[in-house]
Amino acid sequence: MTVGKVRDKEVILKVSPDRSVRRVPVEAANAGSQKGQSGVNFLCRKGPLKRSLAVKKLIRVLIALLVISGTNTLKAAGPDTGWLGVLWTKGGVSVGDAAVSSGTTVMPGDVITTSQGASAWLRFRSPASTVLLADTQVVLLASDSAPSLMLRRGTVVVDQKTVDPVQVAVPGGYVLVRGDAQSGSECELAAAQNGATVSVKRGLAEIHALGDPVILRPGQSVRIEAGPQGGEQVAGKINREMPQGTILRQGQTEELPLQLNQVIDWNDLIRTQERGRAQITLLDGSILNVGARSEIRILKHVPEAQQTQIEMTLGRVQANVQKITAPTGKFELRTKSAVIGTIDTSFVANSDDKGTQVCGVDGITEVRSSDPNVTKTVRLRKNECTYVAFGGPPSDPVLAPGELASLLSQVSIPGGAAVAAGGGVSTTTILGIAGAAGAGAIIAGVVLASGSSPSPSKLP
Repeated sequence: MTVGKVRDKEVILKVSPDRSVRRVPVEAANAGSQKGQSGVNFLCRKGPLKRSLAVKKLIRVLIALLVISGTNTLKAAGPDTGWLGVLWTKGGVSVGDAAVSSGTTVMPGDVITTSQGASAWLRFRSPASTVLLADTQVVLLASDSAPSLMLRRGTVVVDQKTVDPVQVAVPGGYVLVRGDAQSGSECELAAAQNGATVSVKRGLAEIHALGDPVILRPGQSVRIEAGPQGGEQVAGKINREMPQGTILRQGQTEELPLQLNQVIDWNDLIRTQERGRAQITLLDGSILNVGARSEIRILKHVPEAQQTQIEMTLGRVQANVQKITAPTGKFELRTKSAVIGTIDTSFVANSDDKGTQVCGVDGITEVRSSDPNVTKTVRLRKNECTYVAFGGPPSDPVLAPGELASLLSQVSIPGGAAVAAGGGVSTTTILGIAGAAGAGAIIAGVVLASGSSPSPSKLP
C-alpha cells in the first residue's frame, strides 16, 4: 500500500447552488499510489474550512423546525425503543420506496434518500442530529451506544450544539463525531467513488481506517480510500464483546482482533476464542449473541428486502430476529447438519461436527436437515428443543427448559451493557480495506493541520 503525500492545496468537494455535492479532481492528489492498491490519502487545505452559505442557511432552517415542532413530535413517539429518531424534510425525500414528509419516525434498517435539490434533517433520540444534503443515501444502524448510520452516497453534516456522539460508516472506514461542551460539533462527511472525505469545523472526529485511529480537530480534513473495488456490503456491527475474538475479511489472510463498534461486512468470518463472546447487531435490528469457541459468517443481509442468510460452522449462537413482513423476506441460519428458519422469533443453536441442537426461545422456529434429500421439518415453540444429526432428520420437539437455560447462559455477555461510545474507542480496520500491516504508523505520522491548527493525534 502506498500513502499519498500531503498537499498544500486541496479542492475536493464543491457545493452547487442546488446543494448537491460533487467531487472536483485534484491534480496529482493521489501521487505515490499504485494502481490496483488500497490506501489512505490525507489531503489538507490552507486556511480555515469553508462552507457554502446555502448549506449554512439550510442547517439553520432545519434546526428552526426542531425548535417549532421537534420536541412535541419526539415526545409523541412514545416509549417504544424500536424507533431511532424523527425526520424533517425539504423537497423529495424517501424512506425505502415511500416518499415521506416532516415528522416521519425512522427505524433501524431504514434507507433514507434525498433527491436532487432536496435535503433532510434527522433528529436522533440521543439527542444528536445529522443533516442529509441533496442526492444522499444513508442506512440507519441499530445501536445501543452512539446513533449510527452508513453513508452510501452523497454528503451528511453532523451539526449540533450537544456533546452526543454520532457514528458514520463510510467507504474505507468509519468516523465517530464528538462535540464539546462549549461549541458542540460540525463535521461534513462526503462519500465519493471508492472513498470518503471528512472535514471538521467544530468538535472532534475519530477516523477509524487502516491501523490506529486518528483524531481530527477543527480546521482539518482527511480523504479515506477504500480501494478500487471498494469494500464488501455492510451487514451490521459489533455492539458488545468480550475479548479473545478475531475477524477475517474476505480476500484477506491476516485476522484482526474483534473490537467494539467494529463494522461487519458480508462474508466476514467471526471467530470467538476460549472465553470470547460477541453481540452482532444487524442493520435491521436483529441481534446475534455469539458464544465462545464459535465460527459464524453473515453471507447476506438486505434490510430493505428483509433477507438474511447466516452460516455457523461451529459453536453457539442466539438469534433475536426482527419481524419479517416483506413477501420474499426470510431469516435463515445454516449449520453443517441443519437449516433453521424464522420470521419473527428468537432461538438458540449449538452445533459441532456431529449435529446441531436447536431450542425455541420465543415465537415459532422451523428446523430441517441441511441434506436436501431429508424432507422432515419440525416447528419449535418456547422451551422446545430438537436435535439434527449430520445427514439425518430433526428429532421430534421435546420440552427442555433446563437445556434451553443452559444454552442461553453460554451465549450471554456478563454485564449486559455495551461500552458507551463516549467511554471507549475501538482500534480496528473495517469495510474491507486492503493494505500493508504497517499502514497505521504511516497514517498516524501524516500531518494534516493547516495554519495554527494542531496536528492530528493518534489515539492511545
